[in-house]
Amino acid sequence: MEKLKLIKRGAESNIYEGYFLGIHAIFKQRIKKSYRHSELDRKINYERTILEAKIIYTALKNGINVPAVLFIDPDNYLLVLEYIEGNIVKDVLSTSTNSSLIKDIGRRIGELTGKLHNIGVAHGDLTTNNLILNSSNDIFIIDFGLSKRTHDKEDLATDVHVFLRSLESVHSDFKEIIYDSFIEGYREIMKDKTDEILELVKDIRMRGRYVEERRKNRLSNK
Repeated sequence: MEKLKLIKRGAESNIYEGYFLGIHAIFKQRIKKSYRHSELDRKINYERTILEAKIIYTALKNGINVPAVLFIDPDNYLLVLEYIEGNIVKDVLSTSTNSSLIKDIGRRIGELTGKLHNIGVAHGDLTTNNLILNSSNDIFIIDFGLSKRTHDKEDLATDVHVFLRSLESVHSDFKEIIYDSFIEGYREIMKDKTDEILELVKDIRMRGRYVEERRKNRLSNK
């Protein structure tokens, strides 16, 4: 481990950039939570570190663009991953007016998501901030800290819902173009499962609106 530089401080982990055995790498260190019992905290962080590494390895083995796992130290909640050179897709989409590029990126994100879902993995935080476009024009998906193994269609729909919400909040001007292209790419991989998952996305959104309306009503009646 050489010259570690903190590049992101998160709620679940701190992210450092540096070199591991001469390889440009990302060091992900899960954070201890003082509000949890120490033994429970150790168990959660230990198991989560191993699970994240296993999920990334499974994705890589199935030909999905994710960083390679270089080293894992579950006792210290540390995961060392290949550093992916490139631009955050959030920044690419926020600065581009090229509709062909925007559609292409949306479609390829849909394909990536479909490939993950097809092997029984829900990402858990599917936003354009967790996608990288490299110099070879390949898109990589990163940060599997909230991911899980699942074939439950509701979990898969939640991934799609999170992605749609991120488009609405960050890329509202091109939301329709990106999302429609995303669905095209997703359908190429998930085939006939797609419509059922999209129906569940609608249900999740309706539930969210209901909760939000109820919250607003409570506040207005105070």
